[in-house]
Amino acid sequence: MAFGAALAVLLLLASLAWASAATVEVARVNDGDTITVHLSGRPELVRLIGVDAPETVHSKSLARKAKSSGRSASEEAQAGAASRDAMLRLVAVGDKVRLVDGRPQTHKRDRYGRLLAFVYLADGKLLNQEMVAQGWARAYRSFDYRHKSDFLRAESEARLARRGLWAKGEAYDLERRTRVSPSKVNSRP
Repeated sequence: MAFGAALAVLLLLASLAWASAATVEVARVNDGDTITVHLSGRPELVRLIGVDAPETVHSKSLARKAKSSGRSASEEAQAGAASRDAMLRLVAVGDKVRLVDGRPQTHKRDRYGRLLAFVYLADGKLLNQEMVAQGWARAYRSFDYRHKSDFLRAESEARLARRGLWAKGEAYDLERRTRVSPSKVNSRP
């Protein structure tokens, strides 16, 4: 009982610290939609709100997504690695970023316990939107969040311009998780 109460107090303190923290330091870039930051002296996983990037590591999730699309797990992992590399060009370990709570449109944490946040870079750019605009992630459509229309517009422009995962020879439809013929990339909204 005492351990449970202590854990609840620690989680509450971490939540309060995050709500008031303007800036944190990046500890790791995990993949194209998740980073680890130093928050209240400990590592905290942060999931970028409104963004979905391909998986990077061979897991049940990666295998399930690859199987449903008829692609190999290796293809999913390669796309995920490209997305993570793109994130590393935008933000590096040691960089200072500002986390902005996405509520009330989203929950504070996802089902895996990761903080859900909009992540602003030192230059003021919104990392979430930059990943979509550069074509390394897609915008979530299944729930509402601030900036959703901007993210959807950025994805459409990235597809039309064949940026990132939409590039010629690397066309990859994240929504359907399938490869797309380069000739069909521009015909898709």
